[in-house]
Amino acid sequence: MNIKLYHDINKICHITIMGELERAYDEAYFQQLIQENIDRVLYITFIDANILGNRVIERLYQLQQKDRVKLFVLKSYLFSYLYNLGIQSSYIYRRSLEENKSEQSNIAEPEEVMVFLQQIKEQYGYDYTKYELESIIRRIKACMLRVSIRGFNKFQEEVLQNEQIFEQLFLHLSVNTTEFFRDPEVYKEIKGRIISNLKSLPNLKMWCAGCSTGQEPYSLAILLSEIGLLNKTQIYATDINPFVIEEAKNGLYSLKVLENNICNYRKAGGSGSFMDYFDLKGEYIEVDEELKKNILFFQHSLDGNGILNEFQLIMCRNVLIYFTPELQRQVLERFSYGLDKNGFLILGMSEGVLHNGGNEFFYEVDKVNKIFKKK
Repeated sequence: MNIKLYHDINKICHITIMGELERAYDEAYFQQLIQENIDRVLYITFIDANILGNRVIERLYQLQQKDRVKLFVLKSYLFSYLYNLGIQSSYIYRRSLEENKSEQSNIAEPEEVMVFLQQIKEQYGYDYTKYELESIIRRIKACMLRVSIRGFNKFQEEVLQNEQIFEQLFLHLSVNTTEFFRDPEVYKEIKGRIISNLKSLPNLKMWCAGCSTGQEPYSLAILLSEIGLLNKTQIYATDINPFVIEEAKNGLYSLKVLENNICNYRKAGGSGSFMDYFDLKGEYIEVDEELKKNILFFQHSLDGNGILNEFQLIMCRNVLIYFTPELQRQVLERFSYGLDKNGFLILGMSEGVLHNGGNEFFYEVDKVNKIFKKK
């Protein structure tokens, strides 16, 4: 992280921050900087940061409530994240390319897109070659519109030469739709059918694969806490997107969907109050630290980061639908190796194991809620 600071004649402190803020030293230094300029209005510009730590978020919210800070950001991800938490900022749109008015908007043939995906794999290490191609093409089109590049060949060139353009594409290719206790009947089945088979074990390991911004593993932790099993359970929560992993570690969520979260919690059979597990922070809520202790968040790709194992439960919901049948089968085979004998797998409501060869490794125990057991 690099910080530039200057004071103008109007008692305004201008702070420009380049790079991501690391969670320990950088955040402490940032807090110190704020304290040293306590008598000034702060104009803070974040150049490269996509995510900020929860203590920094809390301080910025407090300063904004007192009209002591104005924020400027160059990353759309950070702008959206702050907005959802009730923190206003100005988005600085840095256009890296001049729009070619004579070039019509187009997308390449599927064969050319596959070549492009192979180039991305070689250049950046992310493998999308086994993702469902129609979905990939839709997301490429959306990204081309976002960065104002009309021609596919030009877009291809810029992605491979400009990491900022690739970052925009990466965010478009990542799917992060989630909520607390999504499909609450699934959690009722976990509490009843699955936990009854596991509660006698001395220790439990569970994996939320494709955890997005963390609502799924936190929902699982709440469920386990209410039945007295959280202290002996380790939850692994992974996603290919490093930004959503940092967001999940923060555990900060908007109040805008609170009513829906509470409704899901009750339908899932929650025995207490949903807000017992959160601290209210103005216009957002923060997950209680006790829930975080037993969750390990880290970046992981289901297509090539090795096998995690010895789990009694794996949840991978609404992820396989973006993969080809061949990749789905590979992932299901890895899940089979990763589960203990008689371990459970839970997929999304529109997913299964019959059309991708997964029935070689799993059999269905709940057709409605997509719960499977290792063969």
